[in-house]
Amino acid sequence: MSGPFSLIVTDTSPLFTLVLGGSLNALLRPALPVRIPDAVYVEATRVHGAPGAEQIVDWINEHLDAVRIVPTDIGIDQQRRLEEGRSIRGLGEQAAIETLERFLRTDSGAEALLLFEDSDVVKRRAVVDQRVSLIGTGDFLRELEAARLIQSSDAILDQAAAQGRNVERQRRPNADARTRERLRGQLRHP
Repeated sequence: MSGPFSLIVTDTSPLFTLVLGGSLNALLRPALPVRIPDAVYVEATRVHGAPGAEQIVDWINEHLDAVRIVPTDIGIDQQRRLEEGRSIRGLGEQAAIETLERFLRTDSGAEALLLFEDSDVVKRRAVVDQRVSLIGTGDFLRELEAARLIQSSDAILDQAAAQGRNVERQRRPNADARTRERLRGQLRHP
């Protein structure tokens, strides 16, 4: 992998951290299209009145030029499970992988970032295309800060924590150094 990233796909947890940190717009700072799988969108917004759910919907609607919800087969399964009262745990990250696979099939030279917080994604690294780089919310924010695209990653994480979000894992670097370096270079030289 050596080309620039051409897309950001996000799992559910980063949306919650960013919305509770008052910084969903941080997703737009790299000036890349953002894709939210339908199953991730449902996980983040289906509980009306949940902290951040309405803000996520409003933010997406305000940024339809850069942010899109992507329909997936996993999303269809998720809907069936919800109707049947079954668990939907883990379907968001599966839908994110499906979204990435579809995107990468359309462009053999494309590379993408998967924004995540759940360690299960790292465990599934073997099933994720090698043209996908994994980065946690904390590392993503630290690279934006290093590129002077946001003021403070710690302030965002502190605000999310003050809203009840557990961000301790995001305070420690967890992306591989190569992913951080590539993103840093792309942010400095878009």
